[in-house]
Amino acid sequence: MKYLTGTKCASWALLLAFLLAGRGPSTAEPGPWSQSSITLEVLWDDFLRVTSSRPPKRNAPPESPTWGWLSGDWQAQRITGNWNGARDRLESEGISFTLDYLGQFAANPVGGVIEGGASWTGDWSLGLRMDLDRQFALPFPVYVTTSVGILDGSDALSDTHIGNVMDVQVSDLDGRWFQPKVVYLAVGAQLFDQTTEVLAGRIVTFDDFATFAKACTSMNGSICGNPVAGQFDITFPTDPDAVWGARVKVKPGDRWYAQAGAYLVYPGLGDPDHYGLEFGAPAGSGILAIGEAGLHVGHSANRPGLPGTYKAGYYYDTEELTNLSTNTSERNSWGIYGMAEQMLYSETDDYSQGLWGWFALSYAPPLKSDVKAMAALGLSYTGLLPHRPDDTLAFVAAASVFSEYLPGQSSEMLLELNYQAQLLPALSVQPGIQYIMNPSGYSTIEDAFVVGLNVSATF
Repeated sequence: MKYLTGTKCASWALLLAFLLAGRGPSTAEPGPWSQSSITLEVLWDDFLRVTSSRPPKRNAPPESPTWGWLSGDWQAQRITGNWNGARDRLESEGISFTLDYLGQFAANPVGGVIEGGASWTGDWSLGLRMDLDRQFALPFPVYVTTSVGILDGSDALSDTHIGNVMDVQVSDLDGRWFQPKVVYLAVGAQLFDQTTEVLAGRIVTFDDFATFAKACTSMNGSICGNPVAGQFDITFPTDPDAVWGARVKVKPGDRWYAQAGAYLVYPGLGDPDHYGLEFGAPAGSGILAIGEAGLHVGHSANRPGLPGTYKAGYYYDTEELTNLSTNTSERNSWGIYGMAEQMLYSETDDYSQGLWGWFALSYAPPLKSDVKAMAALGLSYTGLLPHRPDDTLAFVAAASVFSEYLPGQSSEMLLELNYQAQLLPALSVQPGIQYIMNPSGYSTIEDAFVVGLNVSATF
């Protein structure tokens, strides 16, 4: 018989305490198993993506046993270091913790519905993952993960002053200055020689679908993560709003993958009164089914050449939606999307510095979709300035085209320029500007000029 060691007993006690503790942070970044960045190219499931606002450096040297900044180690990858070695010991047992913060300031000195507004939103994110195959003699990898979150600050600027749909901030407080939510409560496994991954429980649909990392060089909440029309049209589960669901991903080699998922969705998802604990099936609920296939090229496929990923997907939603022509409730809608991110030039052999480009196109039927089409593209350059190898300059352009069944609304357009400065390995700041044309598609609303500043910290 196999007995738990003292360390393993402590591991399970930590997991139980965390699950019973309830609430903590979450984020709007893409989630734990997306394969969208060169830093994640060979990983099935990087847990740090469940909460981290900045993916970890793959070539970072091992951390010395310190308490990070608390020990005067300003070059630590995390502010609290590796807890004087305890964090490394836990991770060797398959237990990983993350704690991150993303704060966003935005102001519209010119334009919008109400000129001269300002907003600060904060997003604390806390996550725990346990690899059960390290705790027991299991024949294949099995893991459980949970994350919880706290949003704080003021109402989002797009809601209160600009009146546009492509949110100029990632976090949206929905009228409350303090919002705790439970996010992930899930179990996953990797089967058939780790060519197939299954994930089920309370999960975030669009952490896995219609997402890629380079879109999150943008400060705009409708670009970062999922720059597709569906976010405006259907119940679109993005972090920190999880739903019951399951997803299967098949990746037989390095070149391509295919995945499919089904999720319980309903109008009103994300109601802060439920704290992420709405576990039932409210009125109007339906099933969101989605499938996606992708192709990796170059270094992303462990082959010579510049890395890149190309993907396309289709979704079908059976929840109750509004027919924009008759203003009645009807079920069944769908949408399609195509996306790509491709490195265009590399300064280094490890592809860590250079120019990336990306684009996304999507469509949804206008009868039940406020936004029937969306197009977005971006360019980002990491290491452009001498002696600043981890800084990134980014440009984004996007357009959302409204349904012809919405009189007076044509299209909303976005231009953005920002610069993310990695001040320390665990701390970055990102000043930027955004220009919103035709907010919500109305030519009667003055174009808005937005200035902003993001602060990201990894603990």
